[in-house]
Amino acid sequence: MSDADAGRFIVLDGPEGAGKTTQVDRLVHRLREAGRQATAVRDPGSTPVSERIREVLLDPALPEMNARTEVFLYMASRAEMVARIVRPALEVGLVVVSDRFVAATAAYQGYAGGIDPDLIWDLGRTACVDLEPDLTVILDVPVADGFGRLRGERDRIEAKPPEYHERVRQGFLTMARERPEAFAVVDAARPPDEVADAVWEAVARVL
Repeated sequence: MSDADAGRFIVLDGPEGAGKTTQVDRLVHRLREAGRQATAVRDPGSTPVSERIREVLLDPALPEMNARTEVFLYMASRAEMVARIVRPALEVGLVVVSDRFVAATAAYQGYAGGIDPDLIWDLGRTACVDLEPDLTVILDVPVADGFGRLRGERDRIEAKPPEYHERVRQGFLTMARERPEAFAVVDAARPPDEVADAVWEAVARVL
């Protein structure tokens, strides 16, 4: 398998309401049009075990959860998803596009929740057996604008106060500034077509 045909792991992440799910779908479609085999996953989720953990993490009926508990639940879900889906797909040359990954835990439970982000990255390497994305694209949108896009009942994480979500946003931007080789930031306040083009331009550098 040539390097051009090798598997790639791309993550789309960012604050609430940034349009990650929409852009994951668009990116997978565009990759397939370009002749690449591609698949999507969501984190947490994508396997029966991981989806069950997702239900616990996002259930608005559950009380406030300790941030360390959240970290370990996210990592357990992630370990299962990587072992069952992501790594096997990469090994046969697929491009895997994930809706969130370890950077989300570093932003939410780290920068916003008070857990040392370096510890979270270490736990992520343990849970995922050193698998890291080839690129993480941060879809950035102001907190108020992002929440203005949300519809329906808010999940347990979305229901946290605005100041928490502002710390999340700033955490994502901090990571991108500190590791420009591993992150790209896209202004997700623009129309979806413009965002999709910017995501494609960012992803092209690792394909």
